[in-house]
Amino acid sequence: MRPLPRRWHDETWICSLHGHVAPAAAVRSLRPEDDHLGVDLPDGTRSVRCLRCDLWLRVADPGDSATSETLPPLENLTLPLRGKPLKQRLILRLIAFERAVHVLLFGLMGIAALIARFELGFLQGWAQDLLTDLQTAVNQTARAASHTWIQDGLTHLADLAPGTLFVLIAVSFAYATIEGVEAVGLWRGRRWAEYLTVLVTASLLPIELRELAEGVSPFRVAALLLNLAILVYLVWAKRLFGLRGGAPAAEEHTDWEAVLASPVTEGASIRIDTDPTELVEPGPTVER
Repeated sequence: MRPLPRRWHDETWICSLHGHVAPAAAVRSLRPEDDHLGVDLPDGTRSVRCLRCDLWLRVADPGDSATSETLPPLENLTLPLRGKPLKQRLILRLIAFERAVHVLLFGLMGIAALIARFELGFLQGWAQDLLTDLQTAVNQTARAASHTWIQDGLTHLADLAPGTLFVLIAVSFAYATIEGVEAVGLWRGRRWAEYLTVLVTASLLPIELRELAEGVSPFRVAALLLNLAILVYLVWAKRLFGLRGGAPAAEEHTDWEAVLASPVTEGASIRIDTDPTELVEPGPTVER
């Protein structure tokens, strides 16, 4: 059983969320050489092509709302990601989301430790309870097996040892900062963030293996497998450290000449849409 329809592609659902990328919908007039992006129809409407999902849509003439007189050259348009580059960006954003969860957990842990460290009255007991709850939450993430030494520090909270709390505060905010940088960089598709994620993840694998040797648990196994999957994917698919041709080979661009080679033909599938202003959301774009 397929989770998605057979012809359902990443481009389709991205367009359903962010809107279509149809530059021909927003220009005042179309020239004969623009027939691969849009054509004016005899009934006064216009058929325009989405650059991301290739859907042809019928829209009203933009009239006074046109953003330009004619279509600029293709290289001057905002080109969306599609195909393999789009799939890779989506995977990177999933990894970024996983890192963002860690940022939240470690940030809360650091704040709670700060409250306990400075003994702010009745908040002290609340901070200790929160730290205990956060211990459980962190223990269920992919970083859990790497942070049992943080958990050791949590066991000393009843004594409120200043040195222990200081280390816990520093480590919590350090991890939150590093993983925050990873999350932002991966979300924006930056290559340096891929290297940073690989280095941080690889540095923690020996600790995870040691903890797994001391005691097997579903969370520790899941953490190790997830981190290994992220590590292998980034190094192999993104061609890091010169693997499989390195950065030059990793720069995959859409062959727009091939994509746009066929203009709209009579009888092509056209969806009716009356508001061209909803079609020009750029969504994920090609990095220049």
